[in-house]
Amino acid sequence: MEPRGSSDESGTDRADEGGTSVRSAIVQGLPPAPNGSWPLLSRVAIMAAIVVLTIGVTLHLLLVFLFVAPPNAINKKYDRVVKGYVYPEFDQNWQLFAPNPLQDNIAVHARAEVAFPDGSRRLTNWLALTAQDIREIRHNPVPSHAHQNLLRQAWDFYNRTHDAKGRAIGLRGELSEAFVRRIAAHRLGPRIDGGQVVKVQIYATNTPIIPPKWSSDNGSTKKTYQVLPWWPVSKKEFP
Repeated sequence: MEPRGSSDESGTDRADEGGTSVRSAIVQGLPPAPNGSWPLLSRVAIMAAIVVLTIGVTLHLLLVFLFVAPPNAINKKYDRVVKGYVYPEFDQNWQLFAPNPLQDNIAVHARAEVAFPDGSRRLTNWLALTAQDIREIRHNPVPSHAHQNLLRQAWDFYNRTHDAKGRAIGLRGELSEAFVRRIAAHRLGPRIDGGQVVKVQIYATNTPIIPPKWSSDNGSTKKTYQVLPWWPVSKKEFP
């Protein structure tokens, strides 16, 4: 009979020599770690990260599903929670699948008012935001979602929440203004030529696509312009 705590000829540890690590692993609900594996704490951290990620993805999918689902008792009860999460970054726009999809080319531009330490101020040239996205998308086999949709959906969100005179319609209209303003501020940057960006202005051109000859659509083909007022920006709106 072998004494307690000894090792057999194969080198297998008995309870006294390896018992501490084995008991620790069992307490944590994990099998004993084989030789050369990651330490217990590393495995626990990885499992915790997986659990947190799984919960986050599940909540995201659930909230977006409730947003796009037909009206029901659940999404009505949690309407504020769902819309508070979805707007504005995850706003949905299904016009692509409508019988009459968008038929305009929209180009958004922005410029800034820059304040300098000597008290002077200067206006920058217009920066073509849409053209920036097009350059990133063209000839790119896997363009990012941000370059394809962020600016386009933000501008569409703005127009859907403002009336013909450019007045915000409720809280969503104010939220859309903040969204567009933040995008412009990020693209322009906080400082230009040593000065601080204090205001941004945005304008967009809307160019209708000429319908094909066989189409019965006789809509206007005149380019229109939409100029927004100057919006003050704060440092917290810059990345």
